[in-house]
Amino acid sequence: MGPWIPAFLAAALVAQVPPSGSAVEGRLRRDVAFLASQGLQGRGNGYPGLDQAAEHVLQTWKELGLKAQIQRFPFVAKVVREAQGALLTHGEEARPLVWGRDIEAIGYSGDADFRMKPLAFAGYGVQIPGGYDDLAGLEVKDHVVVIARTLPDTEAFAHLPRGERSLLARVKRLQAGRAAAVLVLEDGPARPLQREEGPMKLDIPVLSLSTGALGDACGDLQARLQAIRDTGKPASQDFIYAPWTTLTLKLRLRREEAQVPNVVALIPGRDPRLRKEYIVIGAHLDHLGLGERHSLGGADGRGQVHPGADDNASGAALVLELGRELKQARPRRSILLMHFGGEEEGLLGSSHWIQHPTHPLESVKFMLNFDMVGRLDPAAPKLLMGGLGAPKAALEAAKKLAPEGFSISGDVGAAVGGSDHMAFSQAKIPTFFFFTGVHGEYHRPTDTADRINVAGMAALAAYGRTVALDLADADTVPAFDPDTAKVVLPGAGGPMRVAFGTLPDYADNPRGFRINGVSRGSTAEAIGLQAGDIIIGFGGRPVKNIYDFMDALDAHKPGDKAVVRWLRGDQTMQAEATLKGRS
Repeated sequence: MGPWIPAFLAAALVAQVPPSGSAVEGRLRRDVAFLASQGLQGRGNGYPGLDQAAEHVLQTWKELGLKAQIQRFPFVAKVVREAQGALLTHGEEARPLVWGRDIEAIGYSGDADFRMKPLAFAGYGVQIPGGYDDLAGLEVKDHVVVIARTLPDTEAFAHLPRGERSLLARVKRLQAGRAAAVLVLEDGPARPLQREEGPMKLDIPVLSLSTGALGDACGDLQARLQAIRDTGKPASQDFIYAPWTTLTLKLRLRREEAQVPNVVALIPGRDPRLRKEYIVIGAHLDHLGLGERHSLGGADGRGQVHPGADDNASGAALVLELGRELKQARPRRSILLMHFGGEEEGLLGSSHWIQHPTHPLESVKFMLNFDMVGRLDPAAPKLLMGGLGAPKAALEAAKKLAPEGFSISGDVGAAVGGSDHMAFSQAKIPTFFFFTGVHGEYHRPTDTADRINVAGMAALAAYGRTVALDLADADTVPAFDPDTAKVVLPGAGGPMRVAFGTLPDYADNPRGFRINGVSRGSTAEAIGLQAGDIIIGFGGRPVKNIYDFMDALDAHKPGDKAVVRWLRGDQTMQAEATLKGRS
């Protein structure tokens, strides 16, 4: 494509903000109030409130005369214990552990039915080749391994590789070592059973254990953990396995599946040549429900409605308003209006749409994502706007379309990849991300509709309309820029050493780690990987999901050779890759 010259910029036009008290403000206020109402109970994934919100959106589109549909995808909404029993024996003494108080399953736990397996204490379960090693000299196989969840905030642990900080990564190492089970020591009581992010189910039982549940049956574990904090060295190996301390465990979990909605509507383009191309305007519709997962409201917040007025009733309402206005504007290209489910659980809805598009994916030319756009500062209106996968020149040109007195910062920080536009960017579609920033009510029950700056939302609607029409009416649309699509994920221990070049699919896949594509010039491209391939092995390690893949990648260094195995349809393929370092 040739250089992109914004049509509206050429005409020296900018967004025109509606007057205070306008009909636009009234519609935005009404939609936010409904979506953030107590009756919808936080629009949690897998719960009726999200379906009610989706029906509201669908009905709005139909009243406008738009062709609209609900697309559903599966989601494990709840994990339930169907059978349980835990008996701790110490010498001749036997003591049942109380479920929900002393012990509880972690959401990705496997089932169990075994008798009197000996316990072994493994500190934090950290193992770094040539460095700190909690597992040195320790027999893991067929033992119930006890590890602490929270790593010390000390110098010895400050530079751990990112993978080592993850509880899941440490548990998966113990699974690979064929542990009978893992008991995770908490800083306080056992955590409640809930769906966990990550794999649906591991092969071994993994349980949350309250601080005092073991008593003195395994010695003074707290003293040993304190010694590790103080010295920065693993627990000394004079701690015997205490074969007289055993666990008898019975556990069976049931995972309840729900069908979560995406809502998709179409505004047909007026230009016979361009109407087969699409500009996507999207926002996620889901939130945290009653705060079972991801709430920052603490123990008091659990069980309370998390209304999600800013996150993301604001963005959902803004897309509704843009749909009304863009239908009247009759753009040259077609507009796809999308409300996604599953965003709070890992961009599930947008990733599902990318894999199962309702309209030709290759015809999607740009995506605008609105997430948390309800808290514009009235005194100093500032929008945070990212351009993941968009050329820098396109982002700078879009900024110039802003209304007078409206400042825009391209420095979105760590949030740049944390919403649905990332799924589109990974599919090589350029995106803009609209965001007014994090605040004290984020992911708390206090994110209520009365705190929303509706006048600010109206200004953002005017700006979003201008940007959308600029893209929809231009002769050419900015092409995908892989350099701006790179997201540096935060994490102690610095970045991973190896670059491989897969564009990940974050949704669960029962066969392995599915990829949405590969980067140009990458190792993944060189060995022949393609979009839709499912990686099942890397460097001799089995790969069942993205977490296995990241662990396997993190275990290598630049220059290493690794055999990669993958599925393409029903065919199993493999190739040896020479790994490259990150630039």
